[in-house]
Amino acid sequence: MTKEILKEKLEGLIAQENCGMNLYFILRQQGEYILKKANVRKAALNPIKGLLSASIVQLHQMMEEETFMLMNLSGADERKSVIYQYDLGEDLCPISLMKEVENHLFEEDYFTSGNNRIFNFDTDKFEDVDAWIASYGVEGNHIIIYRKTFPVNLLKQGRNIFLIKDAEQMDILKNDLFRIDGKIDFFLLDNTALIFNISILEKFNDFKDIVIRSAQRAIQKITDVDLVSDITKLRERAESDISFARKLIKVTTNALILNVISNDIIIQFAQNHAYLSKRLKISADNKFEIDKKSAQNLFIQLLDDAFLHSDLSSNDYLSPGKDILRSEAIQNADQLDM
Repeated sequence: MTKEILKEKLEGLIAQENCGMNLYFILRQQGEYILKKANVRKAALNPIKGLLSASIVQLHQMMEEETFMLMNLSGADERKSVIYQYDLGEDLCPISLMKEVENHLFEEDYFTSGNNRIFNFDTDKFEDVDAWIASYGVEGNHIIIYRKTFPVNLLKQGRNIFLIKDAEQMDILKNDLFRIDGKIDFFLLDNTALIFNISILEKFNDFKDIVIRSAQRAIQKITDVDLVSDITKLRERAESDISFARKLIKVTTNALILNVISNDIIIQFAQNHAYLSKRLKISADNKFEIDKKSAQNLFIQLLDDAFLHSDLSSNDYLSPGKDILRSEAIQNADQLDM
């Protein structure tokens, strides 16, 4: 999906009239995630629909900004104004549940009390709700929205006393309250999962497992080009350092350096570079030695084509932050935490 296509689809959703809306809860019970439809009165759905409509408008306004980007999750970096398209192959648990809603959205007999797919206060509790999912739109033109919940979403009886208006007097609220704010963490359009809040994604254990498996495939690509003398330390680090594992995925998914440029040219560049030549060792058989973490970091930045030179100022730069690498920085490189 491109940014322009996403903008068009959001415009289509905004222009809809009399669109439908349903709410679903993801319950976490005994370590398992369970999807159930919320049995909400139609009159109560309208204000929720208004919240979602406002969030969709806000999404569209962001996509109108030139600096706001749509990019693949495999290429994620430190940029903030981004919506990520999930492209790691294996579906994360919340994405699978969003697709379950998508696949059965217009089946009347899928979410029923008979098959226990309706939230029931006799067996289910608000405190078990880990997230909610909402469908918004009509058949052929709709969005599936995911929002993680936190303890602040639940106002629970026993911890506080809630006074409510009752005619001309006040009474005590007798039931727990569940708060919906209408914000969006992930959403699904045309069966494409898009990530608005990447920090939520990173909290899932299965996301870490998926990243590690993807990183191991990335390491295999590096192994195949035979550019490193010993890949063992790189493989070990990718199994424990999720941030580093994601960088590995990035440089091998968008593998301009690995796919296009020969090993000899890559090594020659490193040997001739004023900064890299002092920090990246080359073995006798003309391969990179990257047992140390500092060398691994530099190697990944090299594969990311992060070392740039300005013909105008004759300075070398480290992108995307454009951190200038002057001679004094090279002399003090042992003190840098790269």
